Amino acid sequence: MSCTGIPISVAVPGCRRFAQLRVTLERLHACQPPPAEILVHLDGNDSALRDLVQFEFPGVRLLHSEILMGPGGARNRMTQEARCQWVAHFDDDSFPLDLDYFARAWSLIARLPETAVFCASILPMESHDAQGLWLQAVYPGCGHLMSRDWFLRTQGYLPIPIAYNLEEVDVGIQLHAMGGLCLQSGELRVFHDHLPPLREDDDIQVGMMINTVLFPLLRYPLLLLPQACASVTLRVFRLALRQEWRVILRALCMLPSNIWQFLPLRAPVSNAAAWSWLLLRRTPQRVRITASV
Repeated sequence: MSCTGIPISVAVPGCRRFAQLRVTLERLHACQPPPAEILVHLDGNDSALRDLVQFEFPGVRLLHSEILMGPGGARNRMTQEARCQWVAHFDDDSFPLDLDYFARAWSLIARLPETAVFCASILPMESHDAQGLWLQAVYPGCGHLMSRDWFLRTQGYLPIPIAYNLEEVDVGIQLHAMGGLCLQSGELRVFHDHLPPLREDDDIQVGMMINTVLFPLLRYPLLLLPQACASVTLRVFRLALRQEWRVILRALCMLPSNIWQFLPLRAPVSNAAAWSWLLLRRTPQRVRITASV
């Protein structure tokens, strides 16, 4: 990949999806103007995926880990390794819908350089507002631009294989507490080639349940922990209504070791920051661009 394009690094975590990763890299290479570099991190160092990238996309910077560290751990490393101040994140099954995506992204960065994160509109799941700019509490992992400087001020993502309900909310609340703005722009469109299954498999549901507990334990102040307990209870109740007893039992058995492992990382935000983040998550705010946001 040439370094003469838009000064944006691209980061793509890859894990066991051959056809999707090939399509994503093909679409990224088709963008004009191109990004300065593309990084791919192979979780678990899959040899077949490594061959795919090396032989078909030799200009890609290839990173890998021998153990499974999840998309968050991969994003941590790629952001640290990125040569540009701004990093465009995709999944291995998501890609820019518009070939001038990086030109549009750079235009937004030039207009609002102090922003921490620019969120893309994720199609076909989300409605698309071509002119909209919204202040958000969280951002989609499969389509966003992150300021490297802002990200490195956070604790980063937890390197866990199943990151649902934790990855973006965790970094999102950290950025919010520091005053970092997360803006969703209708000018950025990303296609996510992933149809949600009718039922997630047991491993994913267990991971989601554990993450639902870990997030408030890590970030909420003491006054908000009862609210978090209510959210966890509601999730257990919904699983019970679907008779997902195996998921509930596995999650309860695995929770103590996960809490023991990650509780030393607890760094709660202030009461004011937590409440304002929760309100913003419930009701995003329309932004009018003036001299400053």
